Amino acid sequence: MTSPRHQAPRHTPNRRGQGDRLRQDLIAAAAKLLEQGATYETLSLRSVAREVGIAATSVYLHFPDKMALLLAVYQEHFTVLARYLDAATHTHTQPDRQLHAVAHAYCRFAEDHPDAYQVMFTVPHAPAVTRQVSTDDRPGLAAIEITQRVFKACTDAGLTKITDPYLATLCLWGALHGLLTLRAARPTVPWPPLDTLIDTLMTTHLDLPREPDQRGG
Repeated sequence: MTSPRHQAPRHTPNRRGQGDRLRQDLIAAAAKLLEQGATYETLSLRSVAREVGIAATSVYLHFPDKMALLLAVYQEHFTVLARYLDAATHTHTQPDRQLHAVAHAYCRFAEDHPDAYQVMFTVPHAPAVTRQVSTDDRPGLAAIEITQRVFKACTDAGLTKITDPYLATLCLWGALHGLLTLRAARPTVPWPPLDTLIDTLMTTHLDLPREPDQRGG
């Protein structure tokens, strides 16, 4: 007797040369399950295959194991984040204003893609992920490098006393994530507008000149 619960439709076989479509379907299915509460431990390739509507063995044509699939999910989300940050750097010519724009773009990404953001930063990696992935292949590297370049430009222009752009990038990342997390966890706090919080963070803690209008040119 079949289960009465919802069954995913069978996946339409890809035509020759369309194998990448199935790969993207698998990434999307894994992301959906994670957004619905699956963890690294509970997510299985079988459950992902069931979501897509294919045989479990077909997953191995694109991902050798669960870790490879999870990394693809993270990379997909971080690629979108990097696009937000890169676009922000082109909205201004002065590096300090670029950095303000990058900070606002980070938070805008989180607000535009709340489910993806949750997966990126609340679904923990298994220890094996950290051990087996090279630094160059780790998701988030592009986003870090974009922000780091802008910090370095600020330093080179004498706009900040910061001497280590990489450390400053990590601190900014952590501070922005903290603001987003606190606002979501304690919505009853009389929070100022997010733009005001970001501006205060940048000027008070990062020794940057105040942005008169982060939406301006």
